[in-house]
Amino acid sequence: MMLRGLHLAIIQTAALLVPAPERAEWLAEWRAELWYVNRRATAFCLGSICDAFWMNRNNSAAGAQRWFNLESPVKCVMFLAGLTALSVLLAFSLPGEPTTEIRQDGYQDFRLACLYLGLLSLAVLSSVRPLRLGAYPVNRYAPAAPFRLLRWVFLAVKMALVVAMAVCSAGALGAIIPPLAGWAMLLGLIFGFRWALMDQRERCPVCLRLLSNPTRIGDPSQSFLGWYGTELLCSRGHGFLYIPGTSTSWC
Repeated sequence: MMLRGLHLAIIQTAALLVPAPERAEWLAEWRAELWYVNRRATAFCLGSICDAFWMNRNNSAAGAQRWFNLESPVKCVMFLAGLTALSVLLAFSLPGEPTTEIRQDGYQDFRLACLYLGLLSLAVLSSVRPLRLGAYPVNRYAPAAPFRLLRWVFLAVKMALVVAMAVCSAGALGAIIPPLAGWAMLLGLIFGFRWALMDQRERCPVCLRLLSNPTRIGDPSQSFLGWYGTELLCSRGHGFLYIPGTSTSWC
């Protein structure tokens, strides 16, 4: 009887990781299945933790977006603008003068140094993963030209806010530890551009909202003649996006 209470407590604790709309149904299903388990019930209940983590990760927007509710493009821009304003406030409120000069490979001018670090971050990022946003072939379902232009404007705004955030954060760090300002800006630009590109790939090209319900399809051994990858669905009904599981060049 004591073990049964321990098993229920494990499932109840794991249920806290499940998103609230699915929590009651998830908890009822695991409780019902527990009554039919006669052997290794503890291992079965520990498996509920892994399942709860999976539910938490796949039943909402991926990554940090699900915690900060960045599904809407307006909320995404507002969140980035808030972080940028916070970094500006931090840069000018720390004791000492903000960093106005960054020396990187002989560059003395601050603007040239920022441009150099920006290009260097893109070069580093392109060596790790491709910078392209994906192909959208022309067909009757393809978004119109204004929507395609809005998509690029949205990406440009995110990139600009990332650059401003990296520069101000490097200035704030430079007021405390000047030698680390250049490295902080470079790393901030690399990770900021990487996030912006990944976020853009997971958005609907029509409404710019984050795609949801990621579903694995196919098998790795059938990637040549079959479908293998992940499909994401637009919550506004604009279709779904297919992301190949492996990068190929034959097509």
